[in-house]
Amino acid sequence: MDGKLIFTKYENLMLAMLFQKSRMLAAQVLPIERNRIGSIYVGKVKNISANIGACFVEIADGEICFLSRKEAGAPFLLNRRYDGRILEGDELLVQIITEAQKTKQAAVTARVSLPNEYFVLSFDPSAHASFSSKLSVEQKKRILHLLNEKGILEGSRFIPRAELPIPISGVIRTQAGDCSEEELLTAFYRLWTEFADLLKKAPYRTCFSCLHEALPGWAAVLNSLVYPWEYDEIITDQESLWEQISAYCREKQPDKTVRLYQDSTYPLSKLYSVKSRLDEALGKRVWLKSGGYLMIEPTEALTVIDVNSGKYEGRGAKGEKEESSYLLNMEAAAEIALQMRLRNLSGMILVDFVNMLSKDHQEMLLQQMRSLVKSDKQKIMVVDITPLGLMEITRKKNSKPLKEQLKLK
Repeated sequence: MDGKLIFTKYENLMLAMLFQKSRMLAAQVLPIERNRIGSIYVGKVKNISANIGACFVEIADGEICFLSRKEAGAPFLLNRRYDGRILEGDELLVQIITEAQKTKQAAVTARVSLPNEYFVLSFDPSAHASFSSKLSVEQKKRILHLLNEKGILEGSRFIPRAELPIPISGVIRTQAGDCSEEELLTAFYRLWTEFADLLKKAPYRTCFSCLHEALPGWAAVLNSLVYPWEYDEIITDQESLWEQISAYCREKQPDKTVRLYQDSTYPLSKLYSVKSRLDEALGKRVWLKSGGYLMIEPTEALTVIDVNSGKYEGRGAKGEKEESSYLLNMEAAAEIALQMRLRNLSGMILVDFVNMLSKDHQEMLLQQMRSLVKSDKQKIMVVDITPLGLMEITRKKNSKPLKEQLKLK
C-alpha cells in the first residue's frame, strides 16, 4: 500500500485528499465552522404538528429543530416513561443529523447513536444487530459466532447487560471484517461503556445540555471519506492540525504515520499538484488510457455519464466490434467507479456505455461494476441495464458534490 491522506489549505479552504500511487481517489472540503452533525443534546418538545407528522424540538435557547415521525422512533424520554406518545414539554435525547440550511431548520433524530471504527450502537427497542452489506457471508458468520460466543448477542439480538439494561441496537461495520477477534471485542466494549455512561448521566443533565460533541471535521473525514487500509501515512502542513491528528492516531490508529510537512519553498499543495488535480476532478471530460473518454454531465435531477470510443482502436480478436466495445466498457467501468467517489456524485446516475449486443457481455459488465463499487464508502446500488442500454446506478448522498464544496469560499 502506498496511500497518503493529505490535509492542506487551498484558496482559503481546508482540503482532505486521498492519494494512491500519485492518483487522487477522494477529496473533501472541511467545514469552516465546527461540525455539529452527530452531536447529542437534551432537547425539549416545543410543539407537535400532526398534519405533517412531526414535532419541533428546542436544543438551545431559541434554536428549534425538526423531528420527523420516522426519526422519533421510541425516544429516550427524561421526564416520564414513554407510552407511545410524544407530548409538548417532553424532554428527550436528540442527535443532529442535518444542519440548518437557508430557510430550513436543523433536523434531529431521537434514535441517538455512537460510532467507532467497527460498530455503531444506537438506542432502539428492537435490540437487533445488522451487518454492513459490504461484508461477505463468511465474515458475517465469523463475527456473529464470536459475538454469540462472548454473550454479546443471542442470535442476532443484543443481550441487555447490567451496566446498560435498556435496549440497544447496532450495526457491524465493513472494517470489522478484517480485524482480529481481540480488536473487535476491545472496540465493542469501549463503545458500549461510552454509550452506557452517556445514557446514565442524561437524566441528571438540564435541558439544552450537549452530552456528546461531534468529531471535528478532520476526524470525521477518517470515518466518512476513507477506509483505514487505504492509507498508511497522514501528511499536513498545518501545525495545530498535525498536533490534533497525532494525538488522535496515538490512541485510535497507532499504526499510522503522521507527518508535518515544513518546506516553505515548495508548498504541500504544489507537491501534490492540488490545483490541476481538482481541475481534472471538476472537468466534464475524462480520458481513458485506451484513447476513449467519459463525458460527465450533472443535472438537478440526475447525473449522466457517456462513454465514447474517441481515439480508441479496437483490441478485440480480429478487430471484432463487439469484443472491442466490451473491452472499452470494462475499462470505462473502472474509471466511472473512481469518478463517482472522487466527485462525490449522488442520487440517480445513468451511464450510456458503448453499445453491446451480447447479453453475456452486458451481464459481465454489470457484475464488474457491482464489484468495483464495493470499495466506495457510500452505499451504491447498481440496478440494471435498461432496454435502451443505460446502466442505472444510485449512490447515497452524505454531503454536497465536490464541485459545490469547492464553491464554499
